[in-house]
Amino acid sequence: MLTKLLKYDLKYMIRNMSVFYILAIFFALVTRLLSLPEQSIMIGILTKISSGCVIAMIGNIVINTIMRSWIRFRDSFYKDEAYLTHTLPVTKNALYSSKLIQTLIFFIIGFLIIIVSLLIAYYSKENWEGITNYIHTITTGLNMSTAFFIIMFLLVCFLEIFNAIQCGFYGIILGHRRNNLKLGFSILFGFIAYLIAQSMVLGIVYAYGFIDPTVMELFKTATINIDVTAFKILAILSCLAYAFIISLMSFLCKRLLNKGVNID
Repeated sequence: MLTKLLKYDLKYMIRNMSVFYILAIFFALVTRLLSLPEQSIMIGILTKISSGCVIAMIGNIVINTIMRSWIRFRDSFYKDEAYLTHTLPVTKNALYSSKLIQTLIFFIIGFLIIIVSLLIAYYSKENWEGITNYIHTITTGLNMSTAFFIIMFLLVCFLEIFNAIQCGFYGIILGHRRNNLKLGFSILFGFIAYLIAQSMVLGIVYAYGFIDPTVMELFKTATINIDVTAFKILAILSCLAYAFIISLMSFLCKRLLNKGVNID
């Protein structure tokens, strides 16, 4: 049943997100084609416009993945669609898990589309060497491998955004337990949950600092001449903290849903 639920959620997201995927690839191709002929003032202007559209579509992919995940969650649990959702022979836990998996899948799809669009629009030997040299300069200064730096950077960004989405889910659940102003309270509770989650990450890192003095130095000094090991520990610890908070938030959301749902 979870597979069937996920199928309908994915159809909804594909229907709403495919236009942004197509436009991102389209403008990336246009940008690439415009960069091939000898440049003139008019071609240069068109190239900049098309390039701006690529960036705009990338932003839309990220923003709409987040917003559509929240809208889908609200509609499935609290709007007209909820009358069917809650008659299905599945648990609230399975319903919630479907929404989380759907969000994860479309984050990965969106990320891949963004990477492909950027490569189509801007890839060249010179640009690639410039990026790799820049990253290599950073990693050399930090005395860490390039692969570790890139993986940790992407992982922290992913967990940060995924955590924000789930805080939104939590806010929607709490907001719809109110009798009125449900949307306003959903936004308020979601924002508060996000602030608490961020504080917890910072608190976990700070608490670890009492065990490892090199990490504590990150809180005490404004200079950048700090043991590189501390930055590596900070990255790993932040990922673990986010994973813990995401798991905790998921548990709390499922627990609240199992207490009952008030459909609008």
